Amino acid sequence: MLGSVLLITLCAFEGLATTTIMPSVVEDLDAESWFSVASGSSLAAQLTATVIAGALADWKGPRPVLLAGLGLFAAGLLASAWAPTILLFVIGRIVQGLGAGLLIVPLYVLVGSVVSAPHRPSFFAAFSLAWVLPSLVGPAIAGIVVARAGWRPVFWAVPILVAVATIPLISVLSRLGSRSGAVPPRLRSLSLMALVAGLGVLFLQLSGAVTGTVFAVLVLAGLVLTGWALPRLMPRGAFSMRRGVPSAILTRMLAMGVQAGVGAFLPLVLQRIHHWQPDAASLSVTLGTVSWAAGAFIQSRVSNDEVRLRLPVIGTSLIVGGMLPVLSLLSGSAPAWPALIGWMIMGAGVGLMHSTLSVLALGLMPAEKHGKVSSWLQVADSAGSSVELAIVSILMAAWAATGASGGLSYAPALVVALVIGATALASSRRIRPA
Repeated sequence: MLGSVLLITLCAFEGLATTTIMPSVVEDLDAESWFSVASGSSLAAQLTATVIAGALADWKGPRPVLLAGLGLFAAGLLASAWAPTILLFVIGRIVQGLGAGLLIVPLYVLVGSVVSAPHRPSFFAAFSLAWVLPSLVGPAIAGIVVARAGWRPVFWAVPILVAVATIPLISVLSRLGSRSGAVPPRLRSLSLMALVAGLGVLFLQLSGAVTGTVFAVLVLAGLVLTGWALPRLMPRGAFSMRRGVPSAILTRMLAMGVQAGVGAFLPLVLQRIHHWQPDAASLSVTLGTVSWAAGAFIQSRVSNDEVRLRLPVIGTSLIVGGMLPVLSLLSGSAPAWPALIGWMIMGAGVGLMHSTLSVLALGLMPAEKHGKVSSWLQVADSAGSSVELAIVSILMAAWAATGASGGLSYAPALVVALVIGATALASSRRIRPA
């Protein structure tokens, strides 16, 4: 439990810290146009790895998958820490994202393999709590480190801690053997679709950092690859808002996209337009995460089935409503506190709908299909965040060509989030079965 909780805590800290320090990274590497791809490339890679991690763990056992995830996660962080250019930094982020995707899933499989049934609930409860401490102190620590010593120590310190966290797991992993056998057909098909989807999203994100013919080629290739693979990783009818589980999965994907998109750009706008220091801008990350936790706690106390069916609509309504004051940040003369309150309202909305949609989706499907539903939910979380940042990357590049400056130069990021949030609200109204 100690090793597993430490690893999840470090993954959570890295994700929250990266959101805080990314404005400093692109400024230091003189690569402002790479902000979206630097923020989202690890999510695109994580989408690919998360999809196949479960099938890999079933085929080879959790030990080799977990060890591969640990190695890639640490290697990617170190590569980003010492990267002299933005391209090498992004490559490190991609490797780290692959590692993160291969890390979390086998931890859950490991619990199923070595922990007795009566003790499993305490493990999963500890896994959930492992996100709390990083959300409270992670952004602030990252902001202070950036202000005092720069952004690179945030990346090279985590691999050292990962090595320490692995020590309690060594004796457990040494008792687990690796399985053998032919590659399952399911793993082949999943790997192909996941790889194509991840490449498509990555191409879309990269398009925002280039111009001319290369921009057009990357956008076209990204749209074709993502358009082919992503619907095959989601339930049939998701993108047409079919009632029931398809709309539940789509709502989850869209809402997570809004949360990731606004969460990534808030520290950037606060630093560039409102001239906040990195440690002060980290407050936005903490507020959003704490309000998410509050919303998740509230939904856990709702036992009335009729009310629970309404929680996704309530949550997405809060997301859209909270976006409105956030738009005021585009004006450098406007106070920031209304936007931060709106961001907290959005976080509470995400908390209300995220866990609720897991329960509703599983409840709407027979038990023998719960594994497939769990896969859809994981894809929705990863794809929503990475695709939203990809869309923003494309539109920001096109918008910059118009000569927009000041706060208006960041308008596409927040406008896209508002449109996606409104679509999530429409989708949430289709979850209730006819």
